Amino acid sequence: MDAAVKLIRHNGLGGLRTVEVADLAGVSRGALMHHFPSKHELVVAVLTYVNEVTFTQSTRRAQSARHDGGDPIDSIIKDAQDFFFGDYFFIELAIGMSDESTRRLKRETQQFARQTRFSIEATWLDTLISSGIPEQLARDVLALTLSVVRGFSVRMLIENDPERFSRLLAVWRKIVRQHIEDSLPKPSRKRT
Repeated sequence: MDAAVKLIRHNGLGGLRTVEVADLAGVSRGALMHHFPSKHELVVAVLTYVNEVTFTQSTRRAQSARHDGGDPIDSIIKDAQDFFFGDYFFIELAIGMSDESTRRLKRETQQFARQTRFSIEATWLDTLISSGIPEQLARDVLALTLSVVRGFSVRMLIENDPERFSRLLAVWRKIVRQHIEDSLPKPSRKRT
């Protein structure tokens, strides 16, 4: 799976060759074809794997943020950066934006990719609510925070400036904290 992820990220979906996957993974082409009889089946398996790994990592991080008493906004940003700045997001983006030749692949993988992202977002929403943030405010903060991080990840395609993005995300944290503080009723304000 890791070999296929690396090659899809490097060569694009159209440039994926099962021979190269087998070579990079250190297995024979026959062994690869035994488990994945077609390139299509390999890519579906890769995306299933990617979504399972992402879901597990994000769920653990959200549970940790909920129980450690830290700043859930920091944890959301870190989790979003790990996904949106990583290979997995760009592979899913490439498939989502591909042409008609991958229509079947898009149809087969889009649903579980959506379910994974929505499940992760629901977990983060629960984490924010459990920290004392009212539900609608938590929904807004989560949607905006994920959009900001996702926007920077796409921006990386034309401007690779991680230091600037880190500085701007620190500004975003301050804005969100202030917005949450201003939105909570005075007697029940809780530092987030």
